[in-house]
Amino acid sequence: MKLTVIQWLRSPFDGSSLLLKDAVETNGEIVSGRLSDASGHQFRIVAGVPLFAEDAGANETFSFKWKLIGSSYGHEEKTRFTRQNWYLERFGFNSPSQLSDFLREKKMILDVGTGSGVDAAMFSESGTTVIAIDLSQDAALATYHHLGDLPNVHVLQADLNRLPFRLATFDYISCDQVLHHTPNTEQSFSTLVKYLREGGHLALYVYKRKSPIREFTDDYLRNYTTKMTAEECYEFCRGVTLLGKALSGLKAEVFIPQDIPLLEIKSGRQDVQRFFYWNVMKCFWNDDYDFTTNVVINFDWYHPKYAWRHTPQEVCDWYKKRGLEIERLNIVESGIAVLGKLSIKES
Repeated sequence: MKLTVIQWLRSPFDGSSLLLKDAVETNGEIVSGRLSDASGHQFRIVAGVPLFAEDAGANETFSFKWKLIGSSYGHEEKTRFTRQNWYLERFGFNSPSQLSDFLREKKMILDVGTGSGVDAAMFSESGTTVIAIDLSQDAALATYHHLGDLPNVHVLQADLNRLPFRLATFDYISCDQVLHHTPNTEQSFSTLVKYLREGGHLALYVYKRKSPIREFTDDYLRNYTTKMTAEECYEFCRGVTLLGKALSGLKAEVFIPQDIPLLEIKSGRQDVQRFFYWNVMKCFWNDDYDFTTNVVINFDWYHPKYAWRHTPQEVCDWYKKRGLEIERLNIVESGIAVLGKLSIKES
């Protein structure tokens, strides 16, 4: 943890400023100690990361995931390239340099649900201050391992529904593939908006409602898989991943003669694995990722307690109701990506 981050931090309980105590510093970083608020709440600093949501309890799904894949997840060159390009594509940036130019005009960036920090690393190239948070302590530590030496990046463990900042702190908030795993997607979105400055942008990606058969299968399977232990669900996902790999390996297409509107199936040629994936069940496979990463992506769908799906109209309504003008809307098979700007109130 860098001393400079304290100026932006506030207690998630009473909103008071925080006092650093018992600090141990190594190479300019606070590696241990605690932060104290006016009400007496104490927040430990562990291995350079302030912990603001220890009492939230460990999430079995994501703790298991991070212990399994380790701190390097997403930072291998091929995987990082694929993930970053997907981010740029969904939010309407033609290149990393265009994103950096856009972010360079911002003073403060918040990366919500940072995972291992792949997006935060991309944001940091703008030179703007980036604060990366994750509810998982393992994820926050992984991000700090990779990005802790960057002078403009700060990493915290925190709950997005109880953030340790003043309201209206950030000029850009990115929440990619996170809110659908919270108890109430819209409520969590509303919370994030409170921390956005007027004129700031909020980039959001959530799961989209799929075709009827896929939705039925998802609900049916998740009724069982969410009740499994992490180990049991991971084993189930190994089988699902092998199915996805086998279907992908066919390198075959199916021709759909005409639209089937009731099933939301479109006519035309479709890859067999993709057709099965979008219309029957999630069995993810991508040749750019190793086997474990593919399994984890399926696990991320089948084991989390919450995995809400939404319609584009729902998501657009969230933005409009809270005074954000939608600048970019990208609807893909998997989800809905929106970039919106918070209106500046007239004085």
